Order: sequence, then C-alpha cells, then structure tokens
Amino acid sequence: MITTVTTREPAVQEPGPAGAARALRAALPGQNALSPAEQQLLTEWLRRLSA
Repeated sequence: MITTVTTREPAVQEPGPAGAARALRAALPGQNALSPAEQQLLTEWLRRLSA
C-alpha cells in the first residue's frame, strides 16, 4: 500500500476512463465482495467503458 501511494507511477497506465475501466476489469476476478449478478453487471459496464 505504501509503495503504491508513494511512487510516481500512475496506478492506471492508460489515461482516461477507458484505461481505468480496463484496470478495474483486470482486478475483478477473484474478488468476493459482489454477488455473481453484481459482478456480471459491473463487468458489462466496464466492458462498455473500455471500448
């Protein structure tokens, strides 16, 4: 956490909403905070934003 906050490298390598959506989509597998239906809906929204 400290390294992420204190480095100058951006968390998202590609600027703008599409890059952020791609980064979030890549981080979704393996999470368990959302129900399967919620994860499917979020994945669909992120897919559209990353286009």
